[in-house]
Formats: sequence, structure tokens, C-alpha cells
Amino acid sequence: MINTITFGLLLLNFYKVSAVQFELFISKGSLYSQKRIVNTNSANTTFIVNCLPQYANYCTIDLNQTSNQAAEIALLFLEGQPPYLDDDDGFIFDGMDYDSYVQNKRNHFIQIPSSNSKIYFTVLTNIPISFDIYLTGSSSMLCPNNCNENGDCLQGECKCDKGFISRDCSMRALQLEQDKSMSVNGSHDPNFYCYFEYNGTQDLRLEITTENEAQVYLLVPHVLYLPTPNFFDNSAIITRTTPLNITIKQRTSDGDDWRSQIPDKLIILIQGIEFVIRLNQIDDESQSEQVKSIIIVVCSVTGFLLICFCIFIIRRARQRKQIDKQTPEDFEIKENQFIYGRSLSKKEDDQYATIDNQLSPSNLQDNCGICLDPLCNQQPIKSTPCNHIFHVNCIQQWLQKNQFCPFCRFDLKINNLQYQQPIKVPMAVSNQIRIVRRNI
Repeated sequence: MINTITFGLLLLNFYKVSAVQFELFISKGSLYSQKRIVNTNSANTTFIVNCLPQYANYCTIDLNQTSNQAAEIALLFLEGQPPYLDDDDGFIFDGMDYDSYVQNKRNHFIQIPSSNSKIYFTVLTNIPISFDIYLTGSSSMLCPNNCNENGDCLQGECKCDKGFISRDCSMRALQLEQDKSMSVNGSHDPNFYCYFEYNGTQDLRLEITTENEAQVYLLVPHVLYLPTPNFFDNSAIITRTTPLNITIKQRTSDGDDWRSQIPDKLIILIQGIEFVIRLNQIDDESQSEQVKSIIIVVCSVTGFLLICFCIFIIRRARQRKQIDKQTPEDFEIKENQFIYGRSLSKKEDDQYATIDNQLSPSNLQDNCGICLDPLCNQQPIKSTPCNHIFHVNCIQQWLQKNQFCPFCRFDLKINNLQYQQPIKVPMAVSNQIRIVRRNI
């Protein structure tokens, strides 16, 4: 991510490019061409560079600020016309020295290929400054400051020695080691850099922990080489309870591109005191193990849900089968249970059976309390839990309309009464004689 807010501040003073102030060109037979001392009186200065193919393959522009004021400097170029502001596309230019701009450097370096067209350079500043311009022609691509003798120049790119980073190898940094935790004390410098070189074809897992608080900025160099608070690919604030744990995806590049010969770098800027860094390379085997674990978990959950679904279907099928086997009498019993209350427990059933077994002639009334006809051995009778006796047919018809005893209004518990066996109680002789006399 490139934050353009800071760069936009410079563009507030750049509504239109001023007239070209001077022109530089490569002369025949001389690679080093010109030095120009410039004292600006505005926020932008534009000049032309002629880098003809017959004299040089590449041309390099070096800008060195000579004034002492702290200034923001952006050096840009565009072929055929000066860089300009477009209402739709924003600021239009072919190239810019991002690395030097975001680091507020006093020295800027841009290299361009030779061309028959004129190359327009614009220097944008927030204040008027003075600077020197150097134009150099060469047959091969040059590196800024010759890599400060801290690395080798390979086709315009510095391959820095161990412990150095930046486009010109001017910054010291800690080189991280794979699969190894490293404790770092950054109290001596608020901006602590560390880096890791890799071929860009593997994913990386970065873990950073701290006992205090730190700000982390990550960058895989492309347009910009060093991460800053305004230019980064990813950033995070880490504390003791919220460490950093992220995966950095691999980069893909064209094998025919000369940049593929230089290993990719992961560059990290940490603003903190003490922290621990660990960088692991995620190989294909580890990724396959993770994929296997995910597949196992997904299959386990799916299998469990499938088993639960099968159990549910089987239970539903059994319930429907039981319902199909039920008779109308069963439905009537369940309906009565729903209307008149719950069924009696086994303990209650045993109690009622015991009551029937303990009945004696002294407990019986002379007549049925429903039809008022005499009780005799010729008709089956039924005893209730409240010790009242009725004809079986009478009490069954009564229970179809009422659930309470005709004598004492006791809840007869329909389910138990329907399943009690009719009993025949021997009648006293006196009662039989009295019944016979009434019939005469």
C-alpha cells in the first residue's frame, strides 16, 4: 500500500508546471556530461534531459540538495511532456524516486533508458531550495551511490551484503533466520529494521511478540524499498495480549524478467523497545498437512450430522409405524388421558387392585348408583377407588360423559377403571330375599 496523502501535500502547489528552466544532454564521446547548480524560487522546477541512443544506453539523474532547510523533495519524469495533473487520472508521470522521497533524503537518484524523445523532469518541493543536478550517461545500468560499497550492483539493482538494506545499501538491518526465534532490543533506535531473503515461491508465517507495545510495518519491496509509516504493505499494533501472527503469501514473477535473479526480501520496520521475532517458512508438506486436517474436521462434522439425521429419520419412521398399528380404542384412551389428566402410575394401579381384593359384602350398597337397579351376581360389577360399586355397563356409559364418581365426585382416573377386571361379589341371603320380595 502506498499512502499518497503526504505526496498530495506537494501537489497543492502544483496546479500547472512552470516553464522549462534548463536542458541537459549527453555529448558525444563523454559519459559524464553536465552538472547544474539550481536555486529555486517556487515549489516546482522543470528541466529537459536529452539521452540519445547513439551516445548512451542509459542516463542517470542525481539530485543533491545543497540548502540546509529540511524539505520534502519529489523527483518525477515523463517522456514527451512535463508531468501534469489530470482531472480523472490524477498526477501523470512515468517514474519517481519513491525511496528517497519517503525517507526525506537529500540525495535522489533516477535512471532512465535512452530515447530519441525528450524526457521532462520536475522537482516538487514544499519550500524553495537549492540543489545540484548531475547527468551521467552509461552503457549499462548503474546503481545509486554505487551501493555505498556495501553490496554488488546487478543490472541497476543493489544486491546488498549481509546486514544492509535499502536501494543503495545504506541502511543497517538485522537479518532474520528461518524457524528461529530472535530477541531484539530496539531501544537505541526508534526505527528498527530487519529483513529476510527468500525466493518468493513459499508462504511465510511471521510471529512478533512484545512485553510492551510496538508498531510494525511490513513491506515486500517493489516500487518502494523501505517501509515507512506512510508506505507499507501491511501494518499492526502489537501488545503483550495481542501479538502479531500473519501469513505472507508467496510472490509470482516472470522467469524471463531480470529481477527474478535477485531474491525477494521481506523488510520489517518495528517501532518499539523489546520484542521477539520468529519467521517460519510454510512448505508444501506443511500446507498439505493443514489441508488434511481441515478435510478430516470437515468430514467428521459432516459424518456426525449425517448420523444424527439418519437417527432422526429412523425414529420418525418407527413413530409412524406405531401410529399405523394403533386401534380406535387406543386413540380414545389417549384422548381421555389428555382431557382428564395424566395416567396413573404403577404404584397407583397396585393400590386399586388391592382395594378390590379387600372388598367384603359389608362394603357394598344395595343398588347401582347410576341405574338404581339391584346389584346381583348375574350382572358384572366394578369397584371404584372410592369404594363405590356400579354395573360395568353403567359406569362405562357414565365415564363417556363424566369423570367423577356419581356419589362422592371422586376423580375416577378413567384409564385405570377401564382396565380393571369385573368382579363378582357374593351377596348376603337377606339382601337376596329382599330383592325377590320386591320383584313379587
